[in-house]
Amino acid sequence: MVDDSQDILDLTRVILETAGYEVFTALSGKEALALLDEIHAPHLILLDVSMDEMSGTHFLDILERRHPFILDQVPVILFSGLDQITEGRASGFIRKPVDVDRFLDAVRGFISRQDILQAR
Repeated sequence: MVDDSQDILDLTRVILETAGYEVFTALSGKEALALLDEIHAPHLILLDVSMDEMSGTHFLDILERRHPFILDQVPVILFSGLDQITEGRASGFIRKPVDVDRFLDAVRGFISRQDILQAR
């Protein structure tokens, strides 16, 4: 989870960990890129679109250069309070604020779709 709001990171972490997911969080795109250098590819990246230091689009540009396999293998889901966004290289979009059940359904759906694609 990449978001420049600590409150959003904390809330999202609690929701996802309660559902049984291991969660890594980053307060900036720079922090997330450093984290991705240290861990194996995650099952999903939730990415805020509008961050102060580095936008979600800029993060995706750098991610594509540094870890192109991640964009091929890991769904990157844009997470934003905006009504509409262009997904571009992202796999999907979840709008903030979220209903907990709908949020978890969306996360499960993106992860299971990716698992199916990787099994082929």
